[in-house]
Amino acid sequence: MKKIYFLFLLFPIVASAQQIQWAGKVLKYTSDLGGKQNSVKRILGRPDAFPQGGPSANAWVSKDALGTAYVEVEFEQAQTVKQIAIFENLNAGCVSRIQVGDGTGKYHTVSRKKINYREMSYGSKQKSNADRRFYFNKKRRKIETAPDVAFNADAEYFMLENPESNVKALRVEFNFALQPGQKQVDAIGISDEETPIQATPNLIDGADKLSNPETFIFSESADHELSAPFVIERDFYYTISTATKVSEVHAVNLDNPKASINISSKIKNDKKLNYILGYSPANKSILMGSEKKYRIGDESLGFDFFNLINGTYSYQKPLKIIAYNNYGEYADAFMTQDAQHIIFSIESDLTQGGFDLYFTQPKDDVNYSYLQNMGKSLNSAADETTPFILSDNKTIIFASNGFSGYGDFDLFVSTRLDDSWKNWSEPKNLGPKVNGQSFDTHPFYDEKLEMLYFVSLRDGVSTIQKIKLPIKLLTGTMPK
Repeated sequence: MKKIYFLFLLFPIVASAQQIQWAGKVLKYTSDLGGKQNSVKRILGRPDAFPQGGPSANAWVSKDALGTAYVEVEFEQAQTVKQIAIFENLNAGCVSRIQVGDGTGKYHTVSRKKINYREMSYGSKQKSNADRRFYFNKKRRKIETAPDVAFNADAEYFMLENPESNVKALRVEFNFALQPGQKQVDAIGISDEETPIQATPNLIDGADKLSNPETFIFSESADHELSAPFVIERDFYYTISTATKVSEVHAVNLDNPKASINISSKIKNDKKLNYILGYSPANKSILMGSEKKYRIGDESLGFDFFNLINGTYSYQKPLKIIAYNNYGEYADAFMTQDAQHIIFSIESDLTQGGFDLYFTQPKDDVNYSYLQNMGKSLNSAADETTPFILSDNKTIIFASNGFSGYGDFDLFVSTRLDDSWKNWSEPKNLGPKVNGQSFDTHPFYDEKLEMLYFVSLRDGVSTIQKIKLPIKLLTGTMPK
């Protein structure tokens, strides 16, 4: 009998990966809001408002809410295109025509939507409305207003019957009268295959292997809000806020969580401050904040230092920052464990969009230096808030609604890349076990127990959740 040998090594089977590109440059466009938020440049790169959907400062908004608009975008390199995906995070379904080009300025149509103008929900009657109110409450920007409707976020996929080769640019036309409500466009992608392009968050490694979080503390009713969880020694502090009374700091002992702690025995809070925002073990000092985060006319910013004296934290001095400026109605802060940096979430002239993360350092015995923006890698066109930094002074956990995620605010982690405090790695989402469909903010990470505590809105009720989260998933290295 003859032996037959199958020489697979001579003829290897190679499976080619799907080639996906996102728009990398804007060539032409009709209009945008003219600022950092919702500018046409927000359409570049991977989706920021998917899969969560809904309004986002990181998406393009045309001034003409009910008329026509177009955008021409270019990709890094020419490729064969079988699929074009338009991610519309508010009221999808308004793409009217798509043209492809080779980058020379010449285009030809590959998809056109047939429009019955008599059956459109919003057409010439709406277009001629003389009431030009402010759109998205952006003052001083008089542009056309559309009525509020459900988010209706979706991706429109256009599968070309015949693949187009050497595609370098796209021209996408919109007719915003096709759908009611506000319109926003998040991203434009192309692919050489029909497998739908998916918008997935940039997750930490092992996010899918985490256990489910546990509810550690929950508010008594929907009128109560929890915030500012903080662990000092074995005491767990947090703040309860209501609309009818001043926010109060509460505490429990982690060894006996059912037993409450008399706060006055721990903190001599003559200033009636409402939040614990930092703890330095070496200095035995804490940073506390007030609901009046910026007391105008007062020498204090609403943040004060307390030192441990005879077993009780007592008022030491106010936090003073040179040329402090905050356009927002509130501010968040966090003091690192070595007390050499304080991270702020505020809105100022240097902001990338909404609330950004800034840092300050001690300048002398009295003042801290002026706030410096922590850079575009961390700060999006939307809001970044409630920062927390691990003891390595390199790993930051923070909340944002400016990156791809699952809810209104998600928790992200990033790593400092140099000593400037302005260069950080691309933020990674902590995953669906941590981040729900609503608000997840105020992280606190216990490095000894490798436990993450965070505030989460669950079924309309404010809670503090805890989840086992190995430190190596945050820092990429094992603890020493």
